[in-house]
This record gives sequence, C-alpha cells and structure tokens, in this order.
Amino acid sequence: MQKDTISSLLNNLKDPLSEEVREKAEKVSAYETGVLLYGETGTGKDFWAKYIHQNSGKEKMLNLNCGDVPENLLESEWFGYRKGAFTGADKEYAGRWKLAADGIIFLNQIDLLTINMQSRLLRIIERKKYFPLGSPDEYEINSRFLFSADDDIEEKVRSGRFRKDLYYRISAFSIYIPPLRDRKNDILPLFRFFASKKGIELKLTRTGEKRLLAHRWDGNIREVENFINNIAVVKNLIEDSDTEKLEETSFSSGTSFPHDDLSLRELEIKYINHLIKKYGNKSKVAAILGISRKSLYDRIEKYGKD
Repeated sequence: MQKDTISSLLNNLKDPLSEEVREKAEKVSAYETGVLLYGETGTGKDFWAKYIHQNSGKEKMLNLNCGDVPENLLESEWFGYRKGAFTGADKEYAGRWKLAADGIIFLNQIDLLTINMQSRLLRIIERKKYFPLGSPDEYEINSRFLFSADDDIEEKVRSGRFRKDLYYRISAFSIYIPPLRDRKNDILPLFRFFASKKGIELKLTRTGEKRLLAHRWDGNIREVENFINNIAVVKNLIEDSDTEKLEETSFSSGTSFPHDDLSLRELEIKYINHLIKKYGNKSKVAAILGISRKSLYDRIEKYGKD
C-alpha cells in the first residue's frame, strides 16, 4: 500500500479505541525507540507499523515475517554470508538487514521465532551488531526496530516458549491493537474503504448494515477484506443479500444459544471442528479464531489426545 492509502485507511477508523492507537503511534513515531505491536491475527498490526514508518521521517522499512523462512536459512537470509561460508555459498551475499540501513527493520510475528533464534536476536539487539555467516567482521546496525506478535505473547513468556529477557527488551513501548469486535465503529468505514479500493459499490439498507455490525469478525480486518474480495470476483456490488451469508455470532442478553448445555471446552472443540469442516483450511480457521496457526495445531493435538 502506498502512503496515502495507509493514511486513508487508518484515518477512516473512528472508533475511540482506534483513535487511541493512532495517537500512540503518532507520538512514538518521532523517537528511535523500538515498538511492539501486539493483538489478534488480522487486526492490522502491519498497517500500524507502516503508519509509524511514514510518520518517522525514515526513507526505508524492511518488513520481515519471522515465520516465512526456515530456521536453518534464517541467519543467512537476514544477515548475509561470505563466499565459502557453507556449501553452495559461491558468492558473497549482503543479507536483507543491509537493505534497511538508516531505516526501520520490522520483525513481523516475532513470537514465531525459535528459542535459539530468540537468543541470537537478543544479543544482536542489545549490541546493535551482528556477524554475517563466515565473516570475522561485525556489521553495525543503524536501523530502528519495530516488532509484532499475537496477543498471547505474555502467555508464551509464562510457558517458556518466548524468552522473558527478549520480551522485556522489545516491549519497552508496546501498543495493543484491539480486535474488531471491540471496535464496532470501525466496521462500516472499513467496508467502505476496501469496497472503494476494489471499485465495488455498497448498496446496503440499514438491515444490511446491522448484519455487518452484528457479525463478530473474528478474522478482524483481514476477514473484512477477504469478504469483499470474494464478492469482487463475481460482481461489483454488495447488497443486503450478500450480508445474509454472515453468521451472526453476537449473542445479546435474552437471545437463545443452541449449545447452552456445553462446557467451554466442549464448545471450543465443537466450534473448531465446525470451522475446519466448513473451510478445510487451518490457516483460515486460525485467522477466524484470532490465534496463530501453531496455537490451533496445539489445540487440535490436545483435544485429539483427550
């Protein structure tokens, strides 16, 4: 997304919770401090990282997803290597971190790093230096760091899956991005934004808008965008009939619920099984549930054993 598009998106978010996030992001943009953005999957943490970058005055930002590269390739991909450092290293490679000189390095989903890489990263952040593979010389880091993580990162710290010392290092200034279900005032502006981006006309009555507001949007902003993208494949208009597909999962007081007799554990098992059967895609199911893929797999394995 271009700068004006990011600004247009985030300035369209009028919910008080989003305005609070925007105020924090604007204030911290002017400083060199690292920032941890955390929240459920799909809440737009990468959008807010770009927003901080755009307000920082820095020219470059390198966006690296910590779950995209296998651990055995991570160091060579990020830090580079000297010729002959390993089998197949037939020429020198500067590494991706070099691309962010004098800019920002955004480590997206840092909580997906292995404990080994967390230890390595902690030393690098503390010393502001790193060694390319096979090199006797250290490279200075003159980049600012931004980080993102799922909202369960503190639980991962407590369980030992994320290093406590690294967590305290990266969370000196943190911004929580609330889920969309807690920011009802953002739902219609987001629909208008993504519909406009796709060239789709919104032709909704108050009934259609109420359905949008009643839906939980557990996949958050990503689910809104996907909903519109799926419609854009077949037509350029969103009508009330399109909103009938949404499952209204906002159960207010006095509204009957079909599984009143189930425990919370039983309800979670039932809902996860329902979503897996419906979508057949565990990444999508994890996004809808607002958890990481690993958290979903952990739940599936646990319930399978039970």
